[in-house]
Amino acid sequence: MQGPMQKLLSAFERVLYWAVLVLLLFIPLYMKFPLVSVGGTFVSIRFEDLLIGATYLIWAAYLILSGKIKSLLNDKLIQAIIIFFVIGAVSLFSAGFITKTVTLQLGFLHLLRRVEVIMLLPLAASIIKSKRQAYLYLGALTIVLFVVNFYALGQRYLSFPAISTTNSELSKGIVYFIKPFDRVISTFGGHYDLAVFLVMGLSIIASVIFYFFKTNLIFSVWLGILATVSSVILVMTAARLSFFAGIFGICSGLILAGKKKFILLILLLAGLALIYPSQLRSRIISTFTVNIQKSWTGFFSNKDADSGRSRLNIPTLPLTWDQRSVENKASTSAETAEPVSPDIVPGEPTDSTDLGVYRSFDIRVRVEWPRAIRAFIKNPLLGTGYSSIGLATDNDFLRSLGEVGILGTLAFLLVLIEVGKRLIAIYGSSEGLIKYISAGVLSMALAFIVNGLFIDVFEASKTASLFWLILGITLALGKIGIEGEKTK
Repeated sequence: MQGPMQKLLSAFERVLYWAVLVLLLFIPLYMKFPLVSVGGTFVSIRFEDLLIGATYLIWAAYLILSGKIKSLLNDKLIQAIIIFFVIGAVSLFSAGFITKTVTLQLGFLHLLRRVEVIMLLPLAASIIKSKRQAYLYLGALTIVLFVVNFYALGQRYLSFPAISTTNSELSKGIVYFIKPFDRVISTFGGHYDLAVFLVMGLSIIASVIFYFFKTNLIFSVWLGILATVSSVILVMTAARLSFFAGIFGICSGLILAGKKKFILLILLLAGLALIYPSQLRSRIISTFTVNIQKSWTGFFSNKDADSGRSRLNIPTLPLTWDQRSVENKASTSAETAEPVSPDIVPGEPTDSTDLGVYRSFDIRVRVEWPRAIRAFIKNPLLGTGYSSIGLATDNDFLRSLGEVGILGTLAFLLVLIEVGKRLIAIYGSSEGLIKYISAGVLSMALAFIVNGLFIDVFEASKTASLFWLILGITLALGKIGIEGEKTK
């Protein structure tokens, strides 16, 4: 018979279990409506932050009452996470009082955001008590993937509304509708976030689907439909790096699942996707012509005043270039109906696809990456603090070096390495569904890191939260599976 304390702890466990399920559904599906604006940035506190905070408070009370907080702190992974947080706090102190490179309030919020998303891993890992609970979470994620894909198609073809955080104006929660040449974002704040999420799903499905081919044909068909539609939506996002990261993640999943013979099929399908006319194909072609060959039809103004404008301050320019060159360029483009951007400056491409690719790469190599490198050089050990190099660096590892230096970056890598070691251990010691899930999640983590080379995925709230949650679920599932094998 349970005593009052046991009943209380059981109630806490039930509440926490359903709270995490709510987070799994709410975080990816609730669009980025701002709740409280934060001064000095256009990033806002949102309702999901309050839900996560409330869940953490309940979890903290449970850990204290159950006495499990000591065993949690003895875990090497938790210790690595704490070291990362402590170095981040020391870096922030240094940046606020010594190098004077951050506003303490804004830097603290950036640190708090990292605590918020990463601690979802131990939260999920600590409350799952059975395989059934873990499988329910992972099954819920397939529902999420379906809804995200359905909404993306609805944005393209049924005028479903969108909320974006890609610029300061849209981040105020302005509802808008996708235009013919806009890229779908579904319930995410931007097409890059959506693409990363789709890659996460595809990487896991690529491995898990083979288990269900043998055990549950209906569910394997469901996963096949999800993978097919997700691949189509991934192409619609026109996210080049995520497309190739997706191929890498899928192929990794096939290798770990022992299905290497399907890799050729995946590469063939990827090639067909690139042959079919789309924004993705146009942007990949432009990557070679603009970034590698350095050849494009450039803008040359007829007015001396226009040609002398600074390229670092780009106002909207009047349409004073030679319209014939624009028409000639448009007539040979795969996207003939796409409008030419009116805000180009002398020397930039006139074709809007070329222009987007040119600026995407140019802002990285001329602004964002050098800014992170300068911050690292200024303080190699601790960096210049969270928020010191802006909202985006488009390379998570350069960003880490710039913000928290060598010490913070090594601490973060230590966390990733410890997680990787545990996933590999689960993969090597498990059988059946757990083995396939661990293979898929390991592939997901590798693809996520590849995305981090050009996108700040670990700072994107939706994708980062889901990443750490999925890792936590998998580590809990693996632990349960290994302990079950030992008791046999």
